[in-house]
Amino acid sequence: MDRYRYFIFNQRNMVVLGLLQIAFSTMCVVSGFIDGIFRMESHLSKTRAPVWSGMVMGVPGVLALFSSQRKNPVLVNILIVASIISCVAILIVIVYSSLTLNYGEEEELSSAPVHVIHTRFVLNKVVKGANIAMLAASVCSAFVVLAMAYLGCRSLPRCSCYDSVTGMVSAE
Repeated sequence: MDRYRYFIFNQRNMVVLGLLQIAFSTMCVVSGFIDGIFRMESHLSKTRAPVWSGMVMGVPGVLALFSSQRKNPVLVNILIVASIISCVAILIVIVYSSLTLNYGEEEELSSAPVHVIHTRFVLNKVVKGANIAMLAASVCSAFVVLAMAYLGCRSLPRCSCYDSVTGMVSAE
């Protein structure tokens, strides 16, 4: 009975972690679009790194939802590999958002009209807020991806905690 409870608990964890990962990747994609649209013309405005990285970050979340329904070792192995690739994408988002926060676009607008100065000030704050949201989502996403990879490794047949009789993770 304890083994069955742990198996259900492990499945629920994967569902919750998968949904969290999808939410964090969606936050990165939306913030990446906001950053790309409202950023002034620069080298960073031409890259779509947060959007593509956010899409890659969502793949382990979708795989976690599928692997929680079926105990397929191949699917779990793919989940683990996708989690590692997602860690690289998370690192890209962290570097991108850190660079844009540290080296943002500050320009002198002394000769511009007042409404242009106010508009650019507000848009600069929107871009910084989007980058802060990307940074927070990617850091939280790193913890979620690592937890998914850990739970995936524990549910593989070659793991010492795997019970070959029931096909489930033992409670030990």
